[in-house]
Amino acid sequence: NDDGNTLSTTSLQERQQKYTLLYIPSYFDFISVRNLLTKLEAAFVSITEYARISEVSRGRARFAQGRKPLMLYTGRAHFFGRHTIKGVRHLVMYGLPEHGEFYPGFVNLLLAGDDGE
Repeated sequence: NDDGNTLSTTSLQERQQKYTLLYIPSYFDFISVRNLLTKLEAAFVSITEYARISEVSRGRARFAQGRKPLMLYTGRAHFFGRHTIKGVRHLVMYGLPEHGEFYPGFVNLLLAGDDGE
């Protein structure tokens, strides 16, 4: 099955890049990507609109410390939570944000994640 999603997740797996934020605007797409990454036994954390505050805090810490190389982040989680995500060095957008004003904020995450290393 060679659809665009398989190519993207395979590419993410092969590169093994730490500090990669995968922004997914749709929760339904998030479910598909999460299930695929789980099937591939990939190490990742996720922030969704349904996550408890403790889950969000724990996931952000594991991502920022590099213990989990990939973070899945849904559009609605950003809309409602506007979470500060530290350590982002690579940004992959599964789709464009529904609100155009969010895009500069994601680019700024990359700038904030560049601590001179």
